[in-house]
Amino acid sequence: MEKALKACPFCGSKAELKQAHYLESELPYSYVRCVNPECSLHTNSAHFSGGSEDRNSQDAVTAWNQREQIPAMH
Repeated sequence: MEKALKACPFCGSKAELKQAHYLESELPYSYVRCVNPECSLHTNSAHFSGGSEDRNSQDAVTAWNQREQIPAMH
């Protein structure tokens, strides 16, 4: 079962899962990015590789959906 992607944590826009292959090795990698071209997460996303396309995609979605609570500075 495929996990649903959470909205972008910066701008609230939708996210999309992308799959590609490295040019040099043709190994698969996956990443999630924000669909809003004005958002910094449109182009700056972690790439997940080293496994199968399915595993890379699962890892990318899990990382994207993780939300850390940052304590307020006093």
